Amino acid sequence: MAGSWDGSYDLGSQSDESSHFERLHIEPIYDAFICPLTKQIMRDPVTLENGQTFEREAIEKWFKECKDNGRKLVCPLTQKELRSTELNPSIALRNTIEEWNARNEAAQLEMARSSLSLGSSENDILLALRFVRHLCQKSRSNKHVIRNAELIPMIVDMLKSSSRSVRCKALETLRMVVEEDTDNKEIIAEGDTVRTIVKFLSHEQSKEREEAVSLLFELSKSDTLCEKIGSINGAILILVGMTSSKSENLLTVEKADKTLDNLAVCENNVRQMAENGRLQPLLTLLLEGISIVINFFVVLLLLLL
Repeated sequence: MAGSWDGSYDLGSQSDESSHFERLHIEPIYDAFICPLTKQIMRDPVTLENGQTFEREAIEKWFKECKDNGRKLVCPLTQKELRSTELNPSIALRNTIEEWNARNEAAQLEMARSSLSLGSSENDILLALRFVRHLCQKSRSNKHVIRNAELIPMIVDMLKSSSRSVRCKALETLRMVVEEDTDNKEIIAEGDTVRTIVKFLSHEQSKEREEAVSLLFELSKSDTLCEKIGSINGAILILVGMTSSKSENLLTVEKADKTLDNLAVCENNVRQMAENGRLQPLLTLLLEGISIVINFFVVLLLLLL
């Protein structure tokens, strides 16, 4: 698998992961797909009066630079003067590129499926997880693709890995997969996945705790999962403890605090919070109850008058 992904890719690199996967092609690339200016695959190819094709944004920038610098309007490829800046969309080429991209992405998706196994090498698993994150960043609709490819249970399985790096990246990937996606959250709600995530809160490795809290924060935006998280023994106790910890970083403390705020939609969770020293949700609930009672009696009194 390493050779299929890209053996030269440095997992420790700070370069943008999306740009890496844009350059990773299973099917051979055609010269006609490449913009002469950007040297990248075109997304919106347009053709000039002389028949040369460029990425729309790139050629528009070229025209602007010619105008701003008082230069003649010339084709950047032939250097011959142009009479017009009219750009004709190359619809056929764009459709061909989109179809080519779809085939490559499908092949990469299948590679990810093959790599997301505890028997795969750490490098292959990390690359597969990175590809899933790339899909999430590229388009929100790709989360539907990830769900239909049944990748979510496979990513969950990576939480059992003996590699800390894999476990951390699996937690991060799951967070991105469930963000603003109710259906994917429901898949996480199945089985013991939430319990497994909660267990990471007690890990000594701080990075795993940070990723687990961030994931639980996303999951806690679902009322169904709020109840499930609260039902796991020790979950609320640990979260309350994290909010007052001096050893946690501020972002983790903030995420734990916001998670508890979300969990407070369930009365049973509020009771557990109060038992563990977090009283504000209980006081809020009591005040809301008193307000409802007062409003009830005011309406009753008005009806009797």
